[in-house]
Amino acid sequence: MGSFEKLGILVIVVIIVLILVVAIYQWGATGVDMDVTVLPHLSGKPETLIVDYDKPIPKDAGFAPAEDAWAGGIPKSYTIRNADIVWKLVVNRWRLKESFIDAIKRANPGINMKRLRAGNRLAIPDPGGYRPKTKRMPKTRPGTRRYVIQEGDLLESIALEHLGSRNRWREIVALNPGLNPKRLKLGLAIRLPAR
Repeated sequence: MGSFEKLGILVIVVIIVLILVVAIYQWGATGVDMDVTVLPHLSGKPETLIVDYDKPIPKDAGFAPAEDAWAGGIPKSYTIRNADIVWKLVVNRWRLKESFIDAIKRANPGINMKRLRAGNRLAIPDPGGYRPKTKRMPKTRPGTRRYVIQEGDLLESIALEHLGSRNRWREIVALNPGLNPKRLKLGLAIRLPAR
């Protein structure tokens, strides 16, 4: 193998290493979307609580929402972390309408939303008017019943619980034209076969 070929292999290895370093920096080393918070007021000693923002906080969790949060636990100010994208925060994590991004832009003049960096602090306006409305469904057809999508639902789990078999999820899709089995929206009303 000649020196030119060795140099080519070395360049390829360096490029691969650089791509991996950038990927790890961009998406975080763990890929876990959780914060660890110390809550000393739950007992006499500090305890560590892991908060998963994709799941709602149970009502019997034993602590009140923070003073610096709007209803539903949405913060009044938010500090951007490495992998944060405003659209994902608003739509996926906070479960608000996409138009809320414009309200955040108006509340933060001078901040370029396309060039946010870790450590940027955003003022979050009142999200009250931006909560998604559940779609109204026409009256149920004979032989069907209404079901509202809950947190963590999959068509297979709905079929198992309400129809007795996971394999009947295709019947649910057939009754609900336009329903995407991979993207069930929280609060969406769908039709189920009577049994």
